[in-house]
Amino acid sequence: MNLILFETIAAAEHLRPDDPRARHIRAVLRMKTGDQLFVGVVNGPRGKATIADDDSNGLRLEIIWENTIELPRPIWVLAGMPRPQTARDMLREAATFGISALHFFNTEKGEPSYADSTLWKSEEWKQRLREGAAQAFATSVPEVKRHASLEEAIRSVAESAPNPSNWLALDVYEGETLLSNLAPANGPVVLALGAERGWSAQERLLVHSAGFKLAHLGQRVLRTETALVAGLSVLLARRGEF
Repeated sequence: MNLILFETIAAAEHLRPDDPRARHIRAVLRMKTGDQLFVGVVNGPRGKATIADDDSNGLRLEIIWENTIELPRPIWVLAGMPRPQTARDMLREAATFGISALHFFNTEKGEPSYADSTLWKSEEWKQRLREGAAQAFATSVPEVKRHASLEEAIRSVAESAPNPSNWLALDVYEGETLLSNLAPANGPVVLALGAERGWSAQERLLVHSAGFKLAHLGQRVLRTETALVAGLSVLLARRGEF
């Protein structure tokens, strides 16, 4: 963990002794009074904290906050709802890359039960996002939305990234060119991934009619979480950020 994240500035000033972050600072980082560490507020500022007190009441931090707030990258991802473990990986990696939003949608080839897992019924999905941001030494956490269908997801993402000329969909079977050949050098971009079992015929028609360009990442079939990381890496390399 490269950054300790909090929901608010006030919450960062005092950690109860049973707070997992307090245990991490004490047991894993092995810090004590006078030591310094980096903290941040979700979608807010980052700062350098000094441990002012460490006693039975917990940890009290004195923090000098930075004046700037990191903005998310203008990348929106649409992804077919995967199995819970894959979704955990995707949430973490999306936050590590600092994208704007991750839209999951139910697919024709997916399992409806995936959307009812404990990942989504609890606060775990938020924790996976925080883990990714903390790993990246960042505070920006992507917005996450879940949709009943691909059509609903497309309507939602169009509100944030309305230019379909920069809408790209990964399809190892029907993509005619490499993603690197279509990735824009700047501006907002939408990247769509189908279900773990691939796009259905109806979903391909919908993707085409919405204006997506189909591309691939080579001829090997990648796991969904791997395709997400590889696809985002290509987009950022094209933008000169990798």
